[in-house]
Amino acid sequence: MTAPFPPPVAYREKPPAVRRDFPRVRGRDLESVPGKRGLPYFGILPEAVLDPLAFARRMHGTYGPIHRFHACGNWNVQLIGPEANEFVLFDEARNFSAEGGWRPVFGRHFDGGLLLRDGANHQWHRKLVATAFKQEQLQSYLDIFARNNAALLAGWSGRSLDVYELAQRLTFANGYAAFLGRDPAQATREDMLAFRYLMRAAAAVVPLPLPGTAEARAAWAKRHVEGLIRPMLKEAVAPRRTDLLANLCRMRDLGLLDDDEVMAHLIFVVAAAFDTLSSGTVATLHHLAVNPDWQQSVREELCDSVPDPESIDMADLNRCERAAWAIKESLRLNAGAPVLWRRAVRPYEFGGHAFPEGTITGVNPMLTHLLPEIWEEPDRYDPGRFSPERSRGRHRFAFIPFGGGAHGCLGANFAYLQVRALLRSLLDGHELVPTGAPPRWYHWPNCRPRGTLRIELRQL
Repeated sequence: MTAPFPPPVAYREKPPAVRRDFPRVRGRDLESVPGKRGLPYFGILPEAVLDPLAFARRMHGTYGPIHRFHACGNWNVQLIGPEANEFVLFDEARNFSAEGGWRPVFGRHFDGGLLLRDGANHQWHRKLVATAFKQEQLQSYLDIFARNNAALLAGWSGRSLDVYELAQRLTFANGYAAFLGRDPAQATREDMLAFRYLMRAAAAVVPLPLPGTAEARAAWAKRHVEGLIRPMLKEAVAPRRTDLLANLCRMRDLGLLDDDEVMAHLIFVVAAAFDTLSSGTVATLHHLAVNPDWQQSVREELCDSVPDPESIDMADLNRCERAAWAIKESLRLNAGAPVLWRRAVRPYEFGGHAFPEGTITGVNPMLTHLLPEIWEEPDRYDPGRFSPERSRGRHRFAFIPFGGGAHGCLGANFAYLQVRALLRSLLDGHELVPTGAPPRWYHWPNCRPRGTLRIELRQL
């Protein structure tokens, strides 16, 4: 049976891609906004890359919730807090361009992905990519998760291993199968590293492919990934395939997309799902390992609600609310995407300040998730804060691990299902026990532990 995807009548005419030339914003254009310039050209970038969370806290503590800094030749503004998140991400007045905000960060390697599209063109492409995240597709992914979880369990049971590497391998295997329609056993370590390097290039201090730099690794990675995927576009698509690559190729054959657009969407979706989701996975495993009471609560709920970890019904997983709270609390403490960028397409005002057209504007989920005026004891792991009773009255943009507005992450449900399915497999008959030193977390472009983070999967 051919996979369901939107009929072409819904997409009679593709809106053109919009790429604006923005005016340069100078320091005197933002003179009412407090902040710092830092080093010549590089600005604050070396300081921010060294420890993004510490830098964000210093800027917020010194200059307040609206501040500016200079980096790589541009002035940037950050707006901190739930109201700022709603103003920028929901963007009711259509003040902002996502493409303009993300171009300096990801434009070199993810041009054409959803994050680098705006307006009607973004909406049109988003509908096509969204076929990968429909309810029937999510249910089909659970079989993939079950197989890969079983393989992970067999290799981890009774051993203490580096869980970040485990999480990277697992989420890459899931994405390789779900989005490319390939057996994960066919993937090489170079394939996984290539997608990792593409994401890590966002933290490059020097955006030039000099030998040994992050940008040089990313340049190799882009060639490797294109060499991996482009031949797949030439293959005949079997009628029963439902993966994203198959659906996008069918849309290409109907004239809705071209090969370059299919490539751009696949590279961005696989990279984002793999690296961001491994961040949330390792954070959840760590926090449950060091909070055994919550681990036991999640174990009981999942094992009671989901009878068979190898045959999971999505409705059963969705009823496991304590597991969802545990994952959300891990994402609050270790935000997968620490900063979300936009660029002003017109002058705007916020918080008593006027900002000119072209202002690079960021909101900071990483810091918002840790503000004591929103979260009681913000550094403490307390999943119960996401219960309906304790969530009542909290600003809807106080917790935004998957962004929000028109560019909110399509894969949020995919992520929650994947981590809950993993916990169901691991916690039945096993417990997570920390065996190494407490981790030091690094927060850009996605949160991950510095060095190894070892956890034993001990049989009960």
